[in-house]
Amino acid sequence: MANIKLIRIDTRLIHGQVITKWLKVAGANRIVIIDDDLSEDDFMADIYVAAAPTGISIEILSVNEATQLWKENELGVGNILLLFKDVESCYNCYKQGFPIQYLQIGGLASAPGRVTVLRAVSFDKKDVEQLQEMEEGGSDIYLHIIPEEQKVKLENAIKKFNF
Repeated sequence: MANIKLIRIDTRLIHGQVITKWLKVAGANRIVIIDDDLSEDDFMADIYVAAAPTGISIEILSVNEATQLWKENELGVGNILLLFKDVESCYNCYKQGFPIQYLQIGGLASAPGRVTVLRAVSFDKKDVEQLQEMEEGGSDIYLHIIPEEQKVKLENAIKKFNF
Protein backbone atom coordinates (compact mmCIF):
# COMPACT_ATOMS: atom_id res chain seq x y z
CA MET A 1 0.00 0.00 0.00
CA ALA A 2 1.31 3.41 -0.96
CA ASN A 3 1.40 6.21 1.56
CA ILE A 4 -0.37 9.25 0.15
CA LYS A 5 1.46 12.13 1.81
CA LEU A 6 -0.35 15.02 0.13
CA ILE A 7 -3.24 15.49 -2.28
CA ARG A 8 -3.10 18.86 -4.05
CA ILE A 9 -5.10 20.61 -6.73
CA ASP A 10 -2.89 22.94 -8.75
CA THR A 11 -3.58 23.97 -12.34
CA ARG A 12 0.15 24.01 -13.11
CA LEU A 13 0.70 20.50 -11.72
CA ILE A 14 4.51 20.13 -11.52
CA HIS A 15 6.20 23.52 -11.14
CA GLY A 16 8.73 25.29 -8.94
CA GLN A 17 6.67 25.45 -5.72
CA VAL A 18 5.68 21.82 -5.98
CA ILE A 19 9.24 20.65 -6.60
CA THR A 20 11.15 22.95 -4.23
CA LYS A 21 8.63 23.12 -1.39
CA TRP A 22 5.71 20.68 -1.32
CA LEU A 23 7.63 17.61 -2.48
CA LYS A 24 10.06 18.09 0.44
CA VAL A 25 7.35 18.94 2.98
CA ALA A 26 5.44 15.82 1.94
CA GLY A 27 8.51 13.60 1.94
CA ALA A 28 7.29 12.00 -1.28
CA ASN A 29 9.34 9.88 -3.67
CA ARG A 30 6.54 9.54 -6.24
CA ILE A 31 4.31 12.05 -7.95
CA VAL A 32 1.05 10.73 -9.33
CA ILE A 33 -0.88 13.09 -11.61
CA ILE A 34 -4.52 12.21 -12.15
CA ASP A 35 -5.87 13.87 -15.28
CA ASP A 36 -7.85 12.32 -18.12
CA ASP A 37 -6.53 14.62 -20.86
CA LEU A 38 -2.89 14.43 -19.81
CA SER A 39 -3.03 10.64 -19.52
CA GLU A 40 -3.76 10.53 -23.27
CA ASP A 41 -1.19 13.15 -24.32
CA ASP A 42 2.21 11.44 -24.58
CA PHE A 43 4.03 14.63 -25.59
CA MET A 44 2.83 16.67 -22.59
CA ALA A 45 3.26 13.68 -20.27
CA ASP A 46 6.92 13.47 -21.32
CA ILE A 47 7.38 17.15 -20.43
CA TYR A 48 6.04 16.58 -16.90
CA VAL A 49 8.20 13.50 -16.46
CA ALA A 50 11.26 15.50 -17.55
CA ALA A 51 10.41 18.27 -15.05
CA ALA A 52 10.67 15.94 -12.06
CA PRO A 53 13.79 15.94 -9.91
CA THR A 54 16.17 12.99 -10.05
CA GLY A 55 14.93 10.09 -7.95
CA ILE A 56 11.26 11.09 -8.12
CA SER A 57 9.07 8.84 -10.23
CA ILE A 58 6.15 10.34 -12.14
CA GLU A 59 2.99 8.52 -13.12
CA ILE A 60 0.14 10.04 -15.08
CA LEU A 61 -3.19 8.29 -14.76
CA SER A 62 -6.75 8.88 -15.85
CA VAL A 63 -9.44 9.11 -13.16
CA ASN A 64 -10.60 5.58 -14.00
CA GLU A 65 -7.06 4.16 -13.96
CA ALA A 66 -6.31 5.78 -10.61
CA THR A 67 -9.47 4.56 -8.93
CA GLN A 68 -8.98 1.06 -10.33
CA LEU A 69 -5.36 0.94 -9.11
CA TRP A 70 -6.51 2.18 -5.71
CA LYS A 71 -9.04 -0.65 -5.49
CA GLU A 72 -6.46 -3.24 -6.66
CA ASN A 73 -3.42 -2.34 -4.58
CA GLU A 74 -3.82 1.17 -3.14
CA LEU A 75 -1.41 2.58 -5.77
CA GLY A 76 1.44 0.22 -4.95
CA VAL A 77 4.29 1.37 -2.72
CA GLY A 78 6.15 4.55 -1.84
CA ASN A 79 5.30 8.01 -0.56
CA ILE A 80 3.04 9.84 -2.98
CA LEU A 81 2.32 13.46 -3.78
CA LEU A 82 -0.96 13.25 -5.68
CA LEU A 83 -1.75 16.09 -8.08
CA PHE A 84 -4.95 17.14 -9.82
CA LYS A 85 -5.19 19.96 -12.37
CA ASP A 86 -8.77 20.85 -11.49
CA VAL A 87 -11.55 20.31 -8.97
CA GLU A 88 -13.62 18.20 -11.35
CA SER A 89 -10.95 15.47 -11.70
CA CYS A 90 -10.49 15.33 -7.94
CA TYR A 91 -14.25 15.22 -7.39
CA ASN A 92 -14.65 12.42 -9.96
CA CYS A 93 -12.02 10.32 -8.15
CA TYR A 94 -13.77 10.99 -4.86
CA LYS A 95 -17.15 9.93 -6.33
CA GLN A 96 -15.57 6.68 -7.61
CA GLY A 97 -14.40 5.79 -4.12
CA PHE A 98 -10.88 7.21 -4.00
CA PRO A 99 -10.28 8.29 -0.39
CA ILE A 100 -9.59 12.00 -0.05
CA GLN A 101 -9.27 12.71 3.64
CA TYR A 102 -7.21 15.89 3.30
CA LEU A 103 -7.16 18.09 0.21
CA GLN A 104 -4.88 21.04 -0.39
CA ILE A 105 -5.81 23.58 -3.03
CA GLY A 106 -2.72 25.45 -4.14
CA GLY A 107 -3.53 27.11 -7.42
CA LEU A 108 -6.54 27.38 -9.68
CA ALA A 109 -6.15 29.91 -12.46
CA SER A 110 -8.62 32.72 -12.90
CA ALA A 111 -10.83 32.82 -15.98
CA PRO A 112 -14.18 34.26 -17.00
CA GLY A 113 -16.90 33.08 -14.62
CA ARG A 114 -14.43 32.39 -11.81
CA VAL A 115 -14.04 34.33 -8.57
CA THR A 116 -10.61 34.79 -6.99
CA VAL A 117 -10.85 33.71 -3.35
CA LEU A 118 -7.15 33.81 -2.54
CA ARG A 119 -4.18 35.17 -4.43
CA ALA A 120 -3.71 32.21 -6.81
CA VAL A 121 -6.99 30.39 -6.28
CA SER A 122 -10.25 31.03 -8.10
CA PHE A 123 -13.46 29.04 -8.12
CA ASP A 124 -16.60 28.86 -10.16
CA LYS A 125 -19.96 27.76 -8.78
CA LYS A 126 -19.45 24.12 -9.81
CA ASP A 127 -16.05 23.97 -8.05
CA VAL A 128 -17.61 25.27 -4.84
CA GLU A 129 -20.51 22.82 -5.01
CA GLN A 130 -18.21 19.84 -5.61
CA LEU A 131 -15.77 20.86 -2.87
CA GLN A 132 -18.58 21.43 -0.39
CA GLU A 133 -20.00 17.99 -1.16
CA MET A 134 -16.58 16.46 -0.55
CA GLU A 135 -16.22 18.38 2.70
CA GLU A 136 -19.68 17.27 3.84
CA GLY A 137 -18.56 13.71 3.06
CA GLY A 138 -15.60 14.02 5.42
CA SER A 139 -12.79 15.56 3.36
CA ASP A 140 -10.75 18.23 5.14
CA ILE A 141 -10.17 20.96 2.52
CA TYR A 142 -7.76 23.87 2.75
CA LEU A 143 -6.29 26.49 0.45
CA HIS A 144 -2.53 26.55 0.96
CA ILE A 145 -0.33 28.05 -1.71
CA ILE A 146 3.11 27.75 -0.08
CA PRO A 147 4.18 26.18 3.22
CA GLU A 148 5.34 29.48 4.70
CA GLU A 149 1.84 30.94 4.52
CA GLN A 150 -1.11 30.02 6.68
CA LYS A 151 -3.64 27.62 5.27
CA VAL A 152 -7.23 28.80 4.87
CA LYS A 153 -10.21 26.52 5.44
CA LEU A 154 -12.48 26.19 2.42
CA GLU A 155 -15.48 27.57 4.28
CA ASN A 156 -13.55 30.73 5.20
CA ALA A 157 -12.35 31.25 1.64
CA ILE A 158 -15.81 31.09 0.08
CA LYS A 159 -18.08 32.64 2.73
CA LYS A 160 -17.67 36.20 1.47
CA PHE A 161 -18.75 35.25 -2.06
CA ASN A 162 -22.30 34.52 -3.13
CA PHE A 163 -21.93 31.43 -5.30
